[in-house]
Amino acid sequence: MYTEKELRKILDNWNIEKGLPISDIYLDDGAKVSGNIWAVGNDYVLKSGDREKVIKNLKISKALHEQGFVSSLPVLTKTGSEYLEDKEIFILTRGLKGKPLSRSDRFGRNRVKFGEQYGRSIARLHKALKSIEKDILPDEVNLYKNVTEWTLPCVKRQNIQWNMGLDESFFTDFTENFGILHDKLPRQLIHRDPNPSNILFDNGMVTGFIDFDLSEINIRLWDVCYCATGILSEGSEEAYEKWLEILGGILRGYDLEGKLTPEEKQAVFYVICSIQMICIAFFESHDIYKELAKTNRQMLQFIVRNKEAINNIFA
Repeated sequence: MYTEKELRKILDNWNIEKGLPISDIYLDDGAKVSGNIWAVGNDYVLKSGDREKVIKNLKISKALHEQGFVSSLPVLTKTGSEYLEDKEIFILTRGLKGKPLSRSDRFGRNRVKFGEQYGRSIARLHKALKSIEKDILPDEVNLYKNVTEWTLPCVKRQNIQWNMGLDESFFTDFTENFGILHDKLPRQLIHRDPNPSNILFDNGMVTGFIDFDLSEINIRLWDVCYCATGILSEGSEEAYEKWLEILGGILRGYDLEGKLTPEEKQAVFYVICSIQMICIAFFESHDIYKELAKTNRQMLQFIVRNKEAINNIFA
């Protein structure tokens, strides 16, 4: 954590107005945007973090800007650098137009329409990312290998430990059928973390994406499904019943812009389960995230119960 005095000293490295208010960034529903990120006045955003991730994020933002997307370009320091090297790396950008959609809007009466906006925007983002992936040199990830070798055994243990009620047939089906589908799924540079707080809206339309720190080469379906599970994770139990409609909106929106392949449509359930199992395994391995592990176990149980409905979205 940084004090306001420390942040003001850091901001002295840029030619911006002195004494601008510094504040944490919150969503409309009161949740704080995670990470070391602050609003500086009305026009700037200051962010710090891991050097490699911040620089990767910077490269992608610049490349997306060249492709015509709205993105977080750096404000140069007094020495002409794109970022400041201190105890951590700091980058100052101009704020993007828009803000994350509130939880009440995500689950409100226009939830399907907003779901389609999420899907369409991710498809357009993927077209831009595809054109620049050779310039970024990101990590490549094999989702199926990661899940079957690491997270699935962990979830099997938790299934017994927490009496989750997942039948062995679920794990067998996942291993066999996702194994068949995985290598047929389109791969490319993806955002990797398009949760609702990283997608900006203005007047009901997506204006941009932020935080490309985790971008990697992976199946493109990951981003589509991750957006959906991010929405489910922030909903109450009562909102679970609305989520399938939102998921349908996201998938159909993406399909209108990016044309999901038949294999992708068949793999939606397995990719969503992959995301949940990764979250369960990761959160359970850290004491401070035990409650999040519980939330994601409940989400996986709900998703498995609704396998048929998920598979019928494109029926």
